[in-house]
Amino acid sequence: MFSVFGKLIPRIGARRTLLFGELVCGISLITFGLLEYLPVPDPTDKSIDVTYLVLAIVIRIIQAMGATAFLTAAMTLLMAGFPNDVVAMLSYGEAACGFGLSIEPALGSLFYKVGGFVTVLGGVGGIVLLVFVISYFLLPVNDYATKEAETTNWTIKEMLTHPNVLLSVILIFFFGMFYMMNNPTLEPELQSKFNLRQESSSLVFLANPVFYFLSAPIASKFREKLRKVDNLYCMAVTLLLGFITCMIMGPSPLFVGLQRPLWVFIIALSLQGFFTGVGTVFTLELAFIPMNRGSELTREMNSATQALVSGIWLTFTAFGNFLSPILSGMFIEKMSYGWTTTIYGVMCLVLAVIVLLIQLYRVIRNHSRKADSENKPLLN
Repeated sequence: MFSVFGKLIPRIGARRTLLFGELVCGISLITFGLLEYLPVPDPTDKSIDVTYLVLAIVIRIIQAMGATAFLTAAMTLLMAGFPNDVVAMLSYGEAACGFGLSIEPALGSLFYKVGGFVTVLGGVGGIVLLVFVISYFLLPVNDYATKEAETTNWTIKEMLTHPNVLLSVILIFFFGMFYMMNNPTLEPELQSKFNLRQESSSLVFLANPVFYFLSAPIASKFREKLRKVDNLYCMAVTLLLGFITCMIMGPSPLFVGLQRPLWVFIIALSLQGFFTGVGTVFTLELAFIPMNRGSELTREMNSATQALVSGIWLTFTAFGNFLSPILSGMFIEKMSYGWTTTIYGVMCLVLAVIVLLIQLYRVIRNHSRKADSENKPLLN
């Protein structure tokens, strides 16, 4: 749905899409919480209530559509509002996502203690509706009218075959997987290896999103200071450090005798979140900046095209987030936690080598073109 809304935003407007998404998402959350009061035909029957199941699935699908709409619109509005600082503003947007992930467990726990399951969804849904009201009055109605009237000057085929965008979506797909790799496996690992209680485990869970939140603005500032260093070198270093983190986190069975006390495990989880955030910022730069310069395809990217790129980028992020817990669950069932992190580490290593080879090819190609231009005679 991200790419669908990316295509629709130039027609219906980023502001309307954002407000629509927030309203739908907030109402869906509250409605999902109210399903607890759905009358049960036979309380003694332990079989699945089909009505409840169907309504729950439908409401969650509608909620996902709302979340998709306002995420895509939010990225588009950031790029339209700050056209000269696209990557920096998007990195702050990623930091905001990290902050939300950081406070989510504590907020959900607080709501649950107040009134249970209904209060959790009702409270979060109420917050989303409050954001809807604030957005309605804060976002100017006419500021983006001209930009929203534009049509994309890049087709989906052109963007997906653009080398920078193609590499960006492959990498963000992996970083989406990398971030969620521990989602189904962390709690069992903490209980079986460290015998942690639920309260202590919750604090360990915070390590990843907190450092994800911190990483985005740091990575943005880093790229501003080191503009002369090619983005792909930074990406390769990030992936190599991700490889080392996965080897320590397991610990990997490939390194016999490697110890992993709890404090080392927490540091590894923190670094996982940090490198995911850093890699995400680098993929944003790869997707949005070189569309305008430094490539054979240098046609200017207007706001409609930015909306479409946002949709494609978010689609691959979500697909990685979705696929990773499934793969991790399969790996942990067939092998072990150590081998699971090792597999993700090997993925990091393979991608780092591919990125370096691509950069090597670009350097050789640019050097060859420069040499050809210098050797070209001035007069025929």
